[in-house]
Amino acid sequence: MRVEFLLEEESAEAALKILVPKLLPAQYVARFRVFEGCADLLHQLPDLLRGYRRRISQPGQQDLRIVVLLDADGIAARRLAEMEASAATAGLLSYAQAPAGQVFYVLNALAVQELEAWFLGDRQAIQTAYPRVHAHHFSGLPADPDTIPDAWETLLRVLQKADARATKGKVKWAESIAPHLDIPANKSPSFLAFCQGLTQL
Repeated sequence: MRVEFLLEEESAEAALKILVPKLLPAQYVARFRVFEGCADLLHQLPDLLRGYRRRISQPGQQDLRIVVLLDADGIAARRLAEMEASAATAGLLSYAQAPAGQVFYVLNALAVQELEAWFLGDRQAIQTAYPRVHAHHFSGLPADPDTIPDAWETLLRVLQKADARATKGKVKWAESIAPHLDIPANKSPSFLAFCQGLTQL
């Protein structure tokens, strides 16, 4: 099985290169393509999916799957609807639309509200990656990280409470925290939904 990941930023690629081997069988081959932000990916998505549809229609190409991952950015329903519409227009059945047990080709997923919420969903992973961070540095944060509207800024504030020299580094955060994520214990519903979708590919 070949899986093409379409991503809006480099930090998502950094995280998924670590996480995907834990979620997919060893014989699956993952390829990552990073775009210049969400708008760029969504603009290109209809044509990209039509191209994938043509490839899948060729003999020996039916083992191709496409995963599209975007930040929700506070407009989850609208963004997901646009992603689903692109898949439908291209003639590719998505995970959300497929009846149980039916083969699908596109998994549309959202990090709610941002990828960093997935990291905030596992505070122990953050503490392991950054030993200066302690439990009290998360004081006041909601238990559900998907409800945090400014996830990357929140993660930065947590790190700065532990070390005033900490600066924004989304790719570095992904590379540092993702290896320590306890997937089943994560408190981010959108992260768990993404992981569940991958297991169905």
